[in-house]
Amino acid sequence: MGSAISVVIPLYNKARHISRALDSVLGQTHQDYEVVVVNDGSTDGSEDIVRRYSDPRIRMVFREHVDSGGGHAARNLGIAESRADLIAFLDADDEWLPEHLATIVRLSEKYPECGAYASAYEVVDRQHRRRRPEFRGVPPPPWEGVIRNYFCHLTKPICSSTVAVPKRVFGSVGLFPVGVRRSGDSYMWWRIALNYRISVSTRVGAIYYQDADNRTGDEYTAAQLRDREQRLRQLIDDALKSGCLPCGVTPDDLVEYRNRSFINAAYSLAVAGSAVDAREFLRAAVSTRRHRLEWIHVLALSFVPRSLQTALRQIVRGRAAGKVGTALDR
Repeated sequence: MGSAISVVIPLYNKARHISRALDSVLGQTHQDYEVVVVNDGSTDGSEDIVRRYSDPRIRMVFREHVDSGGGHAARNLGIAESRADLIAFLDADDEWLPEHLATIVRLSEKYPECGAYASAYEVVDRQHRRRRPEFRGVPPPPWEGVIRNYFCHLTKPICSSTVAVPKRVFGSVGLFPVGVRRSGDSYMWWRIALNYRISVSTRVGAIYYQDADNRTGDEYTAAQLRDREQRLRQLIDDALKSGCLPCGVTPDDLVEYRNRSFINAAYSLAVAGSAVDAREFLRAAVSTRRHRLEWIHVLALSFVPRSLQTALRQIVRGRAAGKVGTALDR
């Protein structure tokens, strides 16, 4: 067996960021690892930057670039090339804080039965503002442990730059979906969560940069959302038919998770001005009981012109920042 952890970094035209990612790995307090950089056909000199690193733990493998979306095929090659039993992932435009791998190792030793381990993360948005997502259902910091029910969370408590997965898990649930332009990583976490429990720490271990070069946008088209939700629907339908659900997860949990995902998709489309598409997704979630108020809210929003939505959001943001006159505050 090789290193205690294999770190897989997909690389496609990230010349401005790859040094930050690699430096953050080399700066880890836990030093027992290898780094597999998968060059996915970069043309901007990214590979030359990687070659400047003389650390023998860093090696680069090459894949002829095909527009498969999200670097999923590159991650799969990295998994195949990994020598360790535990595989951690880092996007080439993100970075780790020094204790990230130490946190992952601690979780894996405490909860060896789990299918994934993750630290918390912070987000730097396109306006360079830094924030920490709120993960409802996870106890407040400092806490780490096993999530009771992944499908009770309104926001996913893991992302592709904070998660580590035992190699055996990929042998059980399969690899990342190749050819999926968007949400292939979410699809991976769903499959793992339907077969294993997931352990997380509320200690921040990574920074996710939305303002990085060549980053896939956060806004989905209606077609991409349909593909995403169809994949989720199929996974949940298959799980319900099998009757083999993870410990602590009920059929109603899965149905309502799917409903909430459809409602979120409808909201994205409503604020983008695609009212007809938004109502299509709401029809698919009409059975919801837990999220009935959100369903009604998004339905109402779909009838509000986009220009008025923008004005209302500006008012709300202004009031939150204390920039609206006192007459409006009363």
